[in-house]
Amino acid sequence: MKYLYCGTNKTALASQEQIANALLGLMKEKPYDTISVSEICRLAGVSRQTFYSLYQSKENVVIHILQNFYCDLPADHPSGIGPAGEAPESCHMQDFCRDYCSYLTEHADFIRLLVENDITHLLYDSIYESMTECGCFSGEPQAELGSYSAGFIASGFVGIAKVYVERDCRDGAGELADTLIALFSGSFL
Repeated sequence: MKYLYCGTNKTALASQEQIANALLGLMKEKPYDTISVSEICRLAGVSRQTFYSLYQSKENVVIHILQNFYCDLPADHPSGIGPAGEAPESCHMQDFCRDYCSYLTEHADFIRLLVENDITHLLYDSIYESMTECGCFSGEPQAELGSYSAGFIASGFVGIAKVYVERDCRDGAGELADTLIALFSGSFL
């Protein structure tokens, strides 16, 4: 797992949020790969030492943004994990698809930034991690195929995000969900 500060120190958490907001603001102005850590620190009003103690890299800032500001992934879904971390009684792919497509349409501007900056692999990583942590693949025979299933689902979700942006974010959440559900069910093959 990539390093992210996960403590409770209020000053560190405030700095973490300032850094995340600074990077997000800069990404709206210029390409991700041209943004330097120094620029982020300057805009956030923190030192490079603070940056590296909280994130270690720009990628980790994007992961933090995904996980804390722009995420509604399966591990966060009511059917995604049971009480006290237990596996849920059932996971419904249709619910995940509908929730994810609502997430896409609600956060289209951020998804567009990820696609346009060619960093959707970070979205994939977040979805994959969420899918593997949600407990949906813990029962037999799913456990054996869990990481393959999570990878397949994460790839499908990211693929839909890319096409959604290519289509200028025109499609509605319901239409996207119907397409995604049909694709996962094999209806288009």
